[in-house]
Amino acid sequence: MIRARWLLLLALMLPAAVQAACSVVSTTPAAFGMLSSIAVRTTSQPSSTLNAGLSCTGSLLSLLTSNDHFWGTVSSTQSGLVGPTGDVINYTIYANNSTSYPLTRGTAYDFARNGIIDALGLLNGTTPKTVPLYLGTTIGSNVAAGVYTETLSIFWNWNYCSGIGIGSVCLGRDIASGTTSLTVNMTVSNDCTITAPNIAFGSAPVVSAFTPVTGQTINLACTKGSAYTVGLSDGQNAVSVGGRRRMISGSNYLAYDIFKSAGTTRWGSVGTARRASTDAEVNPGNGLGTGSQIFNYNAKIYTDQTTPPAGTYLDNVVLDVGF
Repeated sequence: MIRARWLLLLALMLPAAVQAACSVVSTTPAAFGMLSSIAVRTTSQPSSTLNAGLSCTGSLLSLLTSNDHFWGTVSSTQSGLVGPTGDVINYTIYANNSTSYPLTRGTAYDFARNGIIDALGLLNGTTPKTVPLYLGTTIGSNVAAGVYTETLSIFWNWNYCSGIGIGSVCLGRDIASGTTSLTVNMTVSNDCTITAPNIAFGSAPVVSAFTPVTGQTINLACTKGSAYTVGLSDGQNAVSVGGRRRMISGSNYLAYDIFKSAGTTRWGSVGTARRASTDAEVNPGNGLGTGSQIFNYNAKIYTDQTTPPAGTYLDNVVLDVGF
């Protein structure tokens, strides 16, 4: 009788084995959003998904041992995000929100190491949680505009003690695996870097003495493959829309204009007054991404106007690029 009571007490002290706590689920896509081609080329862009396909219920364990594992293996038929023209944006996948633990494609990464599972709150948690992944693009991708996508295959397999009894005895292990897919996407927009120096006519006593400004250039480095036009506004004091530009000093005006290349055709902002990327003096055609296209121009002060009073005359002209 005494022995029977002792056995019953021992049985009450041993908790029942915990049921399988992890499963493979559908992922949440990782979206980089819309980014300019220049930002993609010059700066590492971050993204993440809070759900990479492995979901675990709360309170897995209080402590992982070296025998416990949560492996994730990422693979793909592509080498990165692929766009409409075949350009590729490379990126790295990380196990946490730093660059300390990169994943190598095709190689299993153990999320049970380096405190990653612990930091996710899967140990002693109270609610189900999913394992996230973090991404960062590689600097230097010179790509055309468009939508870039990649579908990753993620193979999850795990083997961990799902319940501990008296004396840290493992009462059972959760051993399972499964594969899910993760979509990664980015939209790249057209953009340009523009170098446009100021125009300085210098000083002169009369309008006929001003020397035309020649040999000046506007340099544009626009998105790879982009066809665009470049316009110059009428400034702030034009006589009329598309009319002579004017600098101002007080209530006085000094008329001038900007002309295409070395000619006498006014460079404006509407229709044929604009200049196409194919009209560049250097590297004509579509944008190069990393190389500049150069547009020559000349500017002069009209000599058929009355010389205004002495002063410092100014105007502001806006350069715009249309794709």
